[in-house]
Amino acid sequence: MGTSGRKDLHDVVDALPPGTEQAARRYLEHLMDVSDPLAALPEEERARLHASLREAEAEIAAGLAVPADVVLRELRTAK
Repeated sequence: MGTSGRKDLHDVVDALPPGTEQAARRYLEHLMDVSDPLAALPEEERARLHASLREAEAEIAAGLAVPADVVLRELRTAK
């Protein structure tokens, strides 16, 4: 969001009727949570997920990744 967008948002917050601050805060926090699906995960889970992603990226970079169609074909024939 650009500077003017942030200013506009601050103006809206400043114009809230008295007594609505807590509801507005909860709503804004909700927006942050839905924009980051990982936000609801415990920190340990997020760290483990990020480590898995780094490991997968390293395998791809090293040419060790197996294409999805190959994995799916192997899974289908394993039944």
